[in-house]
Amino acid sequence: MKGRLYISHFLTSWTDRVFEFSCFLLIGDIFNTSLLLASIYGFITTISAIIWSNWVGSLCDHTSRLRFVRMTMITQKTSIVAACVLFYAILEYNYRPVLLYSGILFCGCTLKLAFIANNIAIEKDWVLIISEGNTEAMLTVMKRIDLFCKTMAPVMIGALMSFGPSIGVIVIAVWNTLSLIVEYQLVFQTYRAYPALASKSTDFVNNREADEHTSLLNGNNGDDYSTHNNEGESNDITFMDYVRHKIFLPSLAIAMLYLTVLSFGGIMVSYLKMIGYSDWSLGILRAVAGISGIGATYILPYLSAKIGIIRSGLWALWFESITLAPVVVSLTSVTSGTVWGPIMLFGGMSLSRIGLWIYDISETILLQQIVEPNHIGSISGWQHSLCNFFDLSQYILTAIISDPKDFVIPASVSLGAVVCASIAYTVFVRRERGHLFHFKQLM
Repeated sequence: MKGRLYISHFLTSWTDRVFEFSCFLLIGDIFNTSLLLASIYGFITTISAIIWSNWVGSLCDHTSRLRFVRMTMITQKTSIVAACVLFYAILEYNYRPVLLYSGILFCGCTLKLAFIANNIAIEKDWVLIISEGNTEAMLTVMKRIDLFCKTMAPVMIGALMSFGPSIGVIVIAVWNTLSLIVEYQLVFQTYRAYPALASKSTDFVNNREADEHTSLLNGNNGDDYSTHNNEGESNDITFMDYVRHKIFLPSLAIAMLYLTVLSFGGIMVSYLKMIGYSDWSLGILRAVAGISGIGATYILPYLSAKIGIIRSGLWALWFESITLAPVVVSLTSVTSGTVWGPIMLFGGMSLSRIGLWIYDISETILLQQIVEPNHIGSISGWQHSLCNFFDLSQYILTAIISDPKDFVIPASVSLGAVVCASIAYTVFVRRERGHLFHFKQLM
């Protein structure tokens, strides 16, 4: 039955990644005289996530599991189909492009919130219940699915759009309609297979043996990470409650990783095209980075078995910081005109994906262990808001420093954000564990 949930997760991730990539291509085709409307789309959808992520997280805590996940699927697919209809009207009939663009903006906002809501519900809640708290194996599989979709969706869209953008939006709309029917059944079958999903009770967590919990986290010096008080209650979590919560520093750390141009995201890709890299070479390099990320999902189980989830996150963050340092150096005049520049740039970014995704999974597992199950939705919502705040900050930074010749400045700020994330998490580990390393456990 877990396989059915994995298939449903694949369909959800695939449709989101496909539309995310194709949307910017379509906006670029329609409004090809300026980057303004593409920038507005990214800005508005990110702002909506900052404002409303906590609300969807709180809704997850207060709504029955099956009903909530069905709501997220219907909203996601409806938003994509509606946006495709609007794109088609503009492409084929040029009917009031600016007005219909406003409708596309609205669909983009609802789509982003639906995807966040589905992520909170499935990865943070359903996985916790289905695995009875031992979430590492399921989360690593789901992360592989996410990374596969992130890597391959642009390739598929590039091939699809070669037949014309109008054909592309028709195929995307039809795919989403069929996908909704399949996902709807898969989620229902999974829900029926695990009766615990029908109840918001967290008794199974409280009844877990203490030694199992200690084994997962590799010891916690007597601290009880699963302080599940007020079972069945689901009080709203304010932002200050979130800041005072034990999970805040790990959560802040993962949010700060979003303030980066040192990835194969839109800003870095635009920069590399400006300095002469071809589309096919960027596609290959992005695929290599995706493979590195998938590799991280195989490294984590071995690493956590050796040193535990908490210290796996610590090693991952500092590994990312170290591997990104050569990337910044490659953007300076030091390596200009040498073969070492591209090697340091692409090698460093690709290797850094290993640290990034190991920490991403580690933090999710840690959140599920530290946060009370009836508050996971609210806390995850605040975390998504914080992540989108830092994501928005990178766009503001590059809007201010927009000259490609000065790209080393936002790159340096990005490295600084990763180092700050590493320091924040180091403080958390030192505070909770009383020490940082057990080198003998690596022997």
